[in-house]
Amino acid sequence: MFTLGAIVGKKVMSVKGIRTDRRRSLKRIRPEYILFDDGETFIELEEQDYYSFHDCSTSARHLIIHCNKNRWSSIINDDEFYPPATLDIW
Repeated sequence: MFTLGAIVGKKVMSVKGIRTDRRRSLKRIRPEYILFDDGETFIELEEQDYYSFHDCSTSARHLIIHCNKNRWSSIINDDEFYPPATLDIW
């Protein structure tokens, strides 16, 4: 896990979601990953545990910064399982 300083100066390349049911439409994909242009750095948007954080916001997320070339490649190249996000965080 890295700090926010790890993304300074990098450009966002893609915002991807997760599609667990291949039969479902690609119309409503929530963002789960923000991938940067260096080929290894990405942010994972993880939902906060409702019982631990009582801020009453369904859009609250933990930002987890990863630096992993293999995982970055698998997310950017697999549009079937990781399609581009089509919704805002809600």
